[in-house]
Amino acid sequence: MDSALYNSFTTSRGFVYRYYYYAPDSNVDHDIEISSTTLIFLHGFPTTSHIWRHQTAYFHEQGFSLLIPDMLGFGGTSKPTEPDAYRANLLCKDILELMNVVGAERTIVIGHGLGSKIVSRLANFYSERFLGFAFLAVPYCVPKPTSTIEHTIWSTKKMCGYELCGHSVFFAEENANEIIETHMESFFSAIFPRDPKLWVTEVAPIGALKAWLEADKRTVTLSCIAKQDKDVWHNAFAKDGLAAPLCWHKAIVDGTNADDDKLVPLEKYTIKVPVFFGAAHYDYISRSVQGIATTTQYCTNATIREFYQGHWLQVAAPAEVNRELYSWMMDIIA
Repeated sequence: MDSALYNSFTTSRGFVYRYYYYAPDSNVDHDIEISSTTLIFLHGFPTTSHIWRHQTAYFHEQGFSLLIPDMLGFGGTSKPTEPDAYRANLLCKDILELMNVVGAERTIVIGHGLGSKIVSRLANFYSERFLGFAFLAVPYCVPKPTSTIEHTIWSTKKMCGYELCGHSVFFAEENANEIIETHMESFFSAIFPRDPKLWVTEVAPIGALKAWLEADKRTVTLSCIAKQDKDVWHNAFAKDGLAAPLCWHKAIVDGTNADDDKLVPLEKYTIKVPVFFGAAHYDYISRSVQGIATTTQYCTNATIREFYQGHWLQVAAPAEVNRELYSWMMDIIA
């Protein structure tokens, strides 16, 4: 991604966001419906705006405006270490301020992983500001104001036959960042494994990822991640480590997210604006069958596509993902 297209902005909360912004040249002939539409891409954990590099190149060529921030805690954006700073309603306000800075009016927002949580709350609180909402791997996140991590562990294990939240529990531990930072190669290989089923035994169960890291285990990583991309990833965490990014998971485990969900009115749980869900068939934490069921139940105007990839589908199958997203977008912006 072109470093010259990155800018910085300080929000009303005092946090500095680093963001990529591209707008088509007004002197070049573009389809007005496309060029007047801004696509906002929100990444999850543990990545930066760089994870959208394939989407940046493709949608740049199609003539869209693009707004792609490093989310709070990541990359060149501020890194507070208090979980309360990562409340979804506050992160949504940060994104709206970024939108206002670049003058984004006709917008579609796309999220992946924990970025999907923020897209979900933008849909709950500010649906009138968007033409559509897209979710990759992780679907629309229904508010759960009474949820606890203990109940989530129990219920997901009952549905899937194995624990799904062990990594989050570990990430919320006091010294998790120190363990990870001591074993960054081991962590990278566990998060981006070539065999997505590794997550069933080595990431999702309680205690599994911590044991993997302390043993400094390694596995073969995704072939679609080039050495240059791996270097970008390591450099993103080399200076400040993982203390801030882990707060996204601490907010899940300590009840901050559930408390924040109390702000969503019940009548806003159902999303009526067009929704795209790109399910990852081989994501063994965000199970596609559950995501499809949730999307069908709570999104009244949904387009669902299932990709036979693991969690990182936007880098594993960029051509297919981009094509399906573009087709959906063209249906709703015309």
